[in-house]
Amino acid sequence: MKQSLQIYSRTTQLALVLTLALLVVDPVAAANDPVSIDDIRFASLIGIPVFSSANPSPSSSPLSMAEFRGISGQSCASLDFNTFLHRFDPHELLAELRQSLLSGAQSEISNYLVALAYSAPTLVSVLEMTDRQVAARFNAFAQTCASQQVRASGLQDAERRLARASEQCFAREIARGTSPTDAYRQCSVARNFDNLTIPAALSTIDFLRRHSDLVVTPRIEFLLALLPDERIVGGNYQVRPPKTTLVSFSDALQVRSRLALDHLIDGTALSTIAECTPDSMLDPSGPACLPRSATTVVGSPAFRGARLLRPEARSIFKEALSSQIAMTAVYSDLLDLAQQISRMNLRNDSDASANEILSRQRALQDQMMHMLSQADLQLKLQESKLKLARTQLLALERAQVGLHAAADELQSKQSAPIFSLGNVLRLFQDRN
Repeated sequence: MKQSLQIYSRTTQLALVLTLALLVVDPVAAANDPVSIDDIRFASLIGIPVFSSANPSPSSSPLSMAEFRGISGQSCASLDFNTFLHRFDPHELLAELRQSLLSGAQSEISNYLVALAYSAPTLVSVLEMTDRQVAARFNAFAQTCASQQVRASGLQDAERRLARASEQCFAREIARGTSPTDAYRQCSVARNFDNLTIPAALSTIDFLRRHSDLVVTPRIEFLLALLPDERIVGGNYQVRPPKTTLVSFSDALQVRSRLALDHLIDGTALSTIAECTPDSMLDPSGPACLPRSATTVVGSPAFRGARLLRPEARSIFKEALSSQIAMTAVYSDLLDLAQQISRMNLRNDSDASANEILSRQRALQDQMMHMLSQADLQLKLQESKLKLARTQLLALERAQVGLHAAADELQSKQSAPIFSLGNVLRLFQDRN
């Protein structure tokens, strides 16, 4: 009798442990009814994509044929001495000579040089003095231009961006007829190129709209908001962090997709479920919607068969499917944007250089690789949570095996005949 009580006590403890473990595995499903081990096994199995064999609809339009485009801007390093003489403004040199003759301690030396040159008025001496003045000015200009080129190839992104803006401003001013020294002073020293709308000074969205053949749709504009941006305003380099995060994007998309799955499981037609638009993508409290990549999944017969599941299993199924729909939509949008960035080129009417479009393209591709790595980390986090659920599942199955073994042992002991002297005497008494 004492042994039987011990077996009952151990059986009760095992049952209590099993019930508590079941409540820990899935609090959402356990809120209504206790979840069975079959439901937990089902939840662990659907951690992998169920509809991986489905053929998703193409998320982007066919790409056009790639073509060569771009122009070369004139840099200050491309000016030789003859070009400098042809583009040089003589009034600027005369003004400088006049200023040196009339100001400060240099006036005495300048007056002496002028008197010495014209005391023997030969053409050679006058030309030699003029040549020395022009050559000295060109050497000074070449040195400043060389420093500009060194700064353009520096390691800092801000310096490279400002140097490209200065070079593009210099080319614009030269094309408008400005002298090289004035153009360099205005573009590299004063950095007065806001009114020129040069490509290097534009933000990413403005550059893509004005100079690239990439069509900036609302969805692409929303995805570009996930990336940092930079621009030049007032001669200053400015940066902007991402307007939103990838986690907020996927979480809001999962909540909206879960609401849509609830409606579809209850019998709502798929045509009445709206597509998640970019302007409301980050609002988790909005109405139910589905991303474009999930229409094939929810329209399949397998999804309609999920209505036959029990309420607990159906809740687990919708929770897992909404998470997978959100991650699939995130990867689909990021890969589509990365493909369009790799194929973008300059527009026919763009005056930007090929170097500028390549620089923008490389910067965007680096940022897209960073975003994809963030998506991979988020996916690994979900896989880690799934491993935790499977670990609990193994513990529950282990507890269930022990519980069945204890119950079988108790049942076998209760059904086995017990031979004693009293039972034997009672047997003979019954026969009489």
